[in-house]
Formats: sequence, structure tokens, C-alpha cells
Amino acid sequence: MFVKINRILKWFGLILGGIVGVAVLGVAINYLLIGRDLSRTFDVAVDEIDILDDQAGIDEGERLARIRGCFGCHGDNVAGQVFFEFFDGTTYVAPDLAAASQAYSAAELDRVIRHGIRPDGTSVLLPMPSEMFYNLSDEDFGSIIGFLRSQTPATEPLPESYLGPVARVMLTMFKQETGTILAAEAIDHASPRSDSSPENAENFGKYIAMTTCTECHGKDLLGAFDGEFPPLTIVAAYSLKDFTTLMRTGVPIGDRELDLMATVAVGRFSYFTDMEITALHTFLKTLVNQ
Repeated sequence: MFVKINRILKWFGLILGGIVGVAVLGVAINYLLIGRDLSRTFDVAVDEIDILDDQAGIDEGERLARIRGCFGCHGDNVAGQVFFEFFDGTTYVAPDLAAASQAYSAAELDRVIRHGIRPDGTSVLLPMPSEMFYNLSDEDFGSIIGFLRSQTPATEPLPESYLGPVARVMLTMFKQETGTILAAEAIDHASPRSDSSPENAENFGKYIAMTTCTECHGKDLLGAFDGEFPPLTIVAAYSLKDFTTLMRTGVPIGDRELDLMATVAVGRFSYFTDMEITALHTFLKTLVNQ
């Protein structure tokens, strides 16, 4: 009996060791594959952008930066913050935009923000919505940079970003779902940008949607993340008055409680002008015909 128990324990140990070995091998492969993605380089030619750094440009740049969510990730003073941390040592840092905007040229800022490419050629990760920012007009982008350059960088340096094994496994799973973890790879760098002229309400509304709504609702605005974010065809049910209430307060028709949308509406979309909300409403109502 003792010999049989010994054999069972021995086989159990071998099986457990095999499982641990496979897990360790999987983590090692993860590191290699994700590391290969993180080290990929991209090259996109860009033109210099006119930075609007007069007071009117700076004020408009702040408004546009609030609408596009710069403060949500990079902190109340856009001087950066630790975005999240994991027990495995992972530290993901949203950089100091005030410092970066002063250290980088306009072309370098264009590359990293609208194309997702750092000065060393590597890509930022997809939490940075460069695919959405790609659609920003030169004028709006120039205003945002003018505002960022007017801000004071942090006095204390931020920690370096580090991706531990748990984060790399999560990135692998995210890549399996979306096809990439790299912002630069998700962008068609040669595609034309939407018409940002306010003369045509529908076209202007499309420009606003492509530079504001695609981050959550998908690049076609027809929903994303397995229904977590609904298709914006739902706007067809909203009158302009109801839609304005939604965009300024986060309260939908029926007075349901919304979590993320309520936060985003109050913190970001409440900075839209009446004209912008009207144009966005005009465009989104056309989605039901697509």
C-alpha cells in the first residue's frame, strides 16, 4: 500500500511539474511575442503643423483637449500620472503632456499623437486612441498643442512604464480579439481625414464623431466590445433636446442610469457648443440608413 501511494504521489508530482513547466514556457513565449510587437518600428512622413499659441488658440485648445479626453488619462493638469498598476510589477504610465509637448517638435508630436509613433519609431499601445486622433484637423490639433505647451510640467519625474507577465498575457488576449495591440498598426496613415468645416452640418457632425465617439463605439460607430458600447444608430430615437441632455448630463431618454457615459458626458461632452451637438445629432441620425 505504501509503495502504491508513493507511486501515485510520484505521478502527481510529475503531472504537476509538467503543468508548471508548460505555464512557464507559455509565459516565456508571451514575453518573446509581445516583446517583438513592442520593438517593431514604423516610419510615417508628416508635415509641420502651425501651433496656435495665442490666447484664443490656447483657450480653444483646452476645450478641445477636454472633449477628446486628454485630462482623463493624463491627469487634471495633463502632467501625467500612473494609469494603472498590477501586483506583478506592471506600471503603465500616461506621460506628462506638458513636458512632452515642449520637448518634441510639432512634427514629432504629430507622429506620436495622430499616428501613434514615438520618436524612436516604436508604436504606442492601443489605450492611446491615436486611431481616433488621426482624424483631427491640423487647426484643431495645432490648438491642442498650443494649449499643452502653455502648461507647466510636473516637478517630480514619473516612473517608467513596465509590462509584467500578467500585462503581457492580457495584451496577448487583447491582440487575439482585435488583431493588434499597436496604435500605429491600427491606422491607415494615408486615408483622408473627415471634412472639419462647420458649413455643412452633416459633414461637421461626422468630423466630430470620428474624433470623439470612435474610441468607445468603434471606428464605424456601430458598437464595440461585444455590445458593451452600443451602436450609435440609437440616436435615431432621440430628439435634439433629448440628445443635448444626454451629451451634457449623461442622462438618456427614460432616465436610466449610465455609468461611463454619464462620467464622459459631464467631464468631456459638456464642453461641446450647441452647434457641435446639433451637427453631431444630424450626422448620427444618418447611420440608420447605412
